[in-house]
Formats: sequence, C-alpha cells, structure tokens
Amino acid sequence: MLFFLVLGFLAALFIWIQFRSKRMAVGRNAKLKGKVAIERTLFTLQIGDVVQYEQRDWILETVYRYQQDKFEWVEYLLRDNDDAAWLVVVEDDWLEVSWLTPVPEDQLCIELPPPRYIDHQGISYSLREKGEAKYSTEGRVNNQEGSCRFYDYQTKDGLQLSLEEYDSARDGGLDINVGRKINSLDLSLLPGDGKSVYANVSR
Repeated sequence: MLFFLVLGFLAALFIWIQFRSKRMAVGRNAKLKGKVAIERTLFTLQIGDVVQYEQRDWILETVYRYQQDKFEWVEYLLRDNDDAAWLVVVEDDWLEVSWLTPVPEDQLCIELPPPRYIDHQGISYSLREKGEAKYSTEGRVNNQEGSCRFYDYQTKDGLQLSLEEYDSARDGGLDINVGRKINSLDLSLLPGDGKSVYANVSR
C-alpha cells in the first residue's frame, strides 16, 4: 500500500514539474517577444486607445502628466471627430475621475489672476484650489514640457471649471474646461493600435 502511495506522489510531482516548466517557458517567450498585457486601466492608457463614455467612442490623443512636489496626476486628451474632452485622473487618498470639455474662447473671457468666483452659463463656480505644477506630454512628434498654473473651481453640486495657464511656446495660453466628477465604472477602456488618429489637430 505504501508503495502505491509513494508511486502516486512521485507521478503527481512529475506532472507538477512539467506544468511549471511549461508555464515558465511561456512566460519567458512572451517577454522575449515583447508581448504586453492588453488590459487597460485608468493609469495605463496609451495613445490610440479607445475610451467609451455615454455611448461615444473617444480616441486618446495626448497624455499630460503633472507633478506638484510629490503629488502627481494625469490628464488624457480625447477626441471624437471635431469634439475634444479631457479625462482627468487623480489618486490621492482616493480615486477621483473627472470628465471635462473645452469652453470656446468667445464664451468666457477671464483676466489673470482669475477671481474667486466665476459665472458661466448661469452657474456660479467658486475657487477650490490653485497652484503651479510641472508637466510633460506624450503622444506628439514634438512632446512638450514646462510649468503650468492651475485654478480649480467647483459648485456645491460638484460641477467643475478648470483653468490652466501654460508657459511653453506651443502650449502657451489659457485653457478653460468645464465638466463634473464621474464614476470610473461608467467608462470602458479598450486598447488601440498605439497610433494617433488626429495627429494634425492642434491642442
């Protein structure tokens, strides 16, 4: 009886070793072939990926990474034909995701430094936070980097208005965007081909 138990244990051990060796070989080959996981998260999105939100497909065109001291956040510039949107991802004590769209220059004119309160389309926004951060971009032929002053406004209902003043020659000027916080579960993130679709469209 003991002989059969030992024999069964040795057989099981042999099968396990073979299975483990095969798994390790697959892992080595995948690494050598340069394969990467295709699953996307809010922190691993790449140029050309598709962000689905409210029954629309948005293509990720540019990644903006910001750093203020040791605090970092990321903003994704998305496009759907002529429309643009920003997916802002901040993780401090908890994850905060916002969806913002640009405000045309002729709709809102703001002098710097901006006031404490801003009224836009009948909505009053109050200044919640301001500061300066370093930024860099990914996705363009001539990627940019520099400093940016930001002013974040919000309403009691959670609506947001964002001002960003850039210092670089190409990204210079004031960006104004409005939107709101959203639930990350309302987004679908799909891997793309790593190429820009609207490469010739300005920021």
